[in-house]
Amino acid sequence: MKKCTFQLMFILISAFFLNLQAQSNWCGISAEDAQALTNYHLQVREDMRDFVKERNAVTYVPVRFHLVAKSDGTGRPTERLGLQALCLLNAAYADHDIQFYLKEFKNLNSTSVSTNPESFSGFNAIKSAMVYNAINVFIVDQIADPGVAAYWQGPPGPNGNDWIVASDNFVTTDNVLAHEVGHFFSLLHTFNGWESSGGWDPNVHGNPVGPNSPGNVPNEYVNGSNCTNAGDFICDTPADYMFGPDNTCVYSSNAKDPTGAALAPDVSNRMNYFYNCTDYHFSNQQITQINNSLFHSTRNYVRPGITPTLDIVSGSPALTKPAQLEKVDTYNYVELEWTAVPGANKYLVEISNSNIGNLRFIVNDNTMVVTNLLENQSYLWRVMAFNEYSTCGNYSTQKIFKTGAIFTDTAEIPNREKWTIAPNPVRSGQPILINLESDGMETDVSLFSMTGQLVHKVANYRFPGGISTLELPTDRLPAGIYIVALRTAGGVQTQRVAVTN
Repeated sequence: MKKCTFQLMFILISAFFLNLQAQSNWCGISAEDAQALTNYHLQVREDMRDFVKERNAVTYVPVRFHLVAKSDGTGRPTERLGLQALCLLNAAYADHDIQFYLKEFKNLNSTSVSTNPESFSGFNAIKSAMVYNAINVFIVDQIADPGVAAYWQGPPGPNGNDWIVASDNFVTTDNVLAHEVGHFFSLLHTFNGWESSGGWDPNVHGNPVGPNSPGNVPNEYVNGSNCTNAGDFICDTPADYMFGPDNTCVYSSNAKDPTGAALAPDVSNRMNYFYNCTDYHFSNQQITQINNSLFHSTRNYVRPGITPTLDIVSGSPALTKPAQLEKVDTYNYVELEWTAVPGANKYLVEISNSNIGNLRFIVNDNTMVVTNLLENQSYLWRVMAFNEYSTCGNYSTQKIFKTGAIFTDTAEIPNREKWTIAPNPVRSGQPILINLESDGMETDVSLFSMTGQLVHKVANYRFPGGISTLELPTDRLPAGIYIVALRTAGGVQTQRVAVTN
């Protein structure tokens, strides 16, 4: 059973389940929870009563996606899901002078969070993973409650909990994340007070309905005369007594308010339970409440005052190396290249085959080196371009390459007698010294992270004869293991170097 005591949990019920009326475990909002969110909504309204937002000034809000795998690392949702969800979120809020950008992806390994985030252990694991400098969205395999697609967990602010959990099956559904972010910014359901009821039923709730909802919130009148202290406390959202989940985006009931007036709910409002609508929207007063919440003190931590890269990334890369069906001699050093896409400063690279499954990397340039492939295997690969704000792009056309059986350290570099790295380990900020003894040679010298991202490159460097030294900078490099690669026409040599703080 979902833990609701003294925690704010608001659930978006999945449109996939069309017979939820027969299910009892909706995890309705407890009286304490409903009152707590109501108090927050009204507090924001009161505290921000005289607030006037600067017109046409866009506020950029960071979002962190936690990709939750089971404890053994299996079943992790893809970064692509987060990018698609962010694309939909920006479209939903495009007219509100609010836009969102990717703060980062973080990986979390926890079976309890992946399969039952509402459990005691799942809740505590999420709490431990929270970083209060962005909206935190945990993408999980499943939420234990039947039919639940996502929920927001409060109370709000860095002294509360304040995260969103979404199932990987539904996070890219058009209205899922936009709905939960609405809760994050203090919006109630348009049918506030009816969550625990399973929706209006004339045989249970009467027609006309009584003065109060099953959650003891005053039912809003159709004429709006009590809108400031009933329902969702928003006056330009029509009275709604929870007529979803409805997969048709059509209201077909005949409910009447306490005065006998027939309801006409706004089926396309983002804060109700009608699905598959083509024109989801927030009302004007909901938009005002969202902005008031954004600029309220409880939301200071999601307003860092940063403007991300705003270039629109509209193209897909063309994969250039290896060529289609090309066989690469080596298997522990495979160079991948693709065309740069205007506006992109990040690329999601996906490599897969039946033995290794799916490998994914995010790099900042249009090249990378893969060091953990198997010999004599065929691989599919593709690349998606994006930046922290523009995440709506598509993958490139998929290509195939095959690895060989050569381990790179056996490749011959002409005239090479010996090369060493010193110091190793090296402290971040101090140079890596490559000492090479040769008769003279020209080579590309590259420094890669263990995920294959190019960190630094010196192209066509001419080592003179004898013993010579080349310095590679490590400024601002995080601690970790890196690969130094020397490439000539005759092959590639690699060595590892450790960078410490």
